[in-house]
Amino acid sequence: SPAAPLLASAVPPVEPIVAPAAANPAGPGLLSWANAPYLAGAAFTGYRAYKAYVGVRDNQVKLIDKYGKDLKLGKKQSRAQFASTTKTYKRKLMYLPRGPALFASGLAAISSKTASVASLQAFRDLVAVHGVSSGAAVAAAVQKSVPATSSRGKALFYATRCGLESAQLASLAAEGLDGSAEFLAATQSNLAEQAYVAALGEGPPFAVNAAVGADLGIDAETQTRILDDLNVNPAEVDDREDWRKELEDQVEAESGPIDDSDVDLTDKFAKEGDPGVKQEMTLTCECTECGYTLFIAAGREGKFFGDDYKCPECGCNKSKFNIDAVADGA
Repeated sequence: SPAAPLLASAVPPVEPIVAPAAANPAGPGLLSWANAPYLAGAAFTGYRAYKAYVGVRDNQVKLIDKYGKDLKLGKKQSRAQFASTTKTYKRKLMYLPRGPALFASGLAAISSKTASVASLQAFRDLVAVHGVSSGAAVAAAVQKSVPATSSRGKALFYATRCGLESAQLASLAAEGLDGSAEFLAATQSNLAEQAYVAALGEGPPFAVNAAVGADLGIDAETQTRILDDLNVNPAEVDDREDWRKELEDQVEAESGPIDDSDVDLTDKFAKEGDPGVKQEMTLTCECTECGYTLFIAAGREGKFFGDDYKCPECGCNKSKFNIDAVADGA
């Protein structure tokens, strides 16, 4: 007999599978309003980090500048003190590679002082402490931290005496001398003689110091000439007034009478009511930093000693000068 048909209720109906709606894989846009709080927080954190970085950087710049000022120069200087100060400042700078910057700061401090045997020794100590062994490193420090022409000349002088001279360093020192090699050689010679005279001590009479002369690169003939000038008998020197009168007579003979009617020769620094205000005066302007002295006739200071005047030796401004007025013939 035919098979009985399967009951329809025996097999459950198959439900159709419907895929769920696909989610947006990208999510909301980065610059969407939904992300605004996160963006604001990130911007604020970045700003705080930048300000912290700027603060640390500025503090390090101040520390580097202060390093040179904290080096004891002169009678109290020593290589041990240089080494101790350098170690302290490297620790303050969080052991960042600041050796060249510290060396430049120390070189700027040494070069700002009057040329002397002590300053030459300070340069040697600084070079030894920082392990500088090439003229290129000295030139880089000069270019970075020593802008004054006179200070660059002293840096070149010290480097030359230590065997660290270089063409680049000489070029930097000559920039303020119109690039003249002749002027540069003359200033280097003057620096050596200035340091030599300072090392002779009290006098006259002065005696030859061969050891200092050799250290400064001054030959025996030049030392003798310097001493002859220093030990000259005052009686052999022409009287100041006679010398000036002879010079004025020579100028008048060559150029005609000197017209000084427009020159104010009164003492600009005398108090009102002081006697002799109208007499001729000479201003003695001495730099308190290096001892450089300038002599100016009263009434001419506006031309030769203006508000923007800088000391040719150490670069100090006019406020660092002591000014004394002396009556001619006093």
